[in-house]
Amino acid sequence: MNRCQLSGRFGRLPDVQRAILMTAASHQPALNERELVDRAKGGDREAFGMLVTRYQRRVWLVCRQYVGADEADPASQEALIKAYTRLDAFDGRAAFSTWVTRIAINTCLDLLRKRRREGLRLVETDGDDHSPSLDIPDERAGPEEQARQRQTIARLREAEEGLSDRQREVFRLRFYAQMNLEEIADSLNVHTGTIKTLLHRAVHRLRRELGDIR
Repeated sequence: MNRCQLSGRFGRLPDVQRAILMTAASHQPALNERELVDRAKGGDREAFGMLVTRYQRRVWLVCRQYVGADEADPASQEALIKAYTRLDAFDGRAAFSTWVTRIAINTCLDLLRKRRREGLRLVETDGDDHSPSLDIPDERAGPEEQARQRQTIARLREAEEGLSDRQREVFRLRFYAQMNLEEIADSLNVHTGTIKTLLHRAVHRLRRELGDIR
């Protein structure tokens, strides 16, 4: 669907962006995912906004693990716009959450390929307020405990570099993006058993490297 078609069906692109950023405070009864998708396909921007409210954090976390915190906002917004404009392609064979996660992953991979072509250095994650709890030292802790937590996080990040690309991807989707094994398998288009094996090997290696961290 091009922008002209999008304009005719949903209004101008800025309206799409507003729908993505909106908080869906609806007074209607709670709708399930299938009902929301059907309404969104029919041009209901509020229904899509409700879907975004449910899944935008997951999309952001996935993008953060691929492109870093500095680029997670634009990457996740681009992924959600793509999902909005491609709703007709969603056939319901997988959950909407799985489908939009796959779009987020592909969006980030496209960005990384572009960076490599342009010779740009990837941005390191900065542990901002939207990061998973693993990356945020507890503000209630004292300075010494916060320093210890930051050191632990740094050690974990360093140890992750010893994993294979696939192991690291699965580990981060499981523990940072908080996806379950079936969702990861669907998003990466592999069997759940393969995900279990990759995750087991990743955790085993990290525990071996970081014996005092559980």
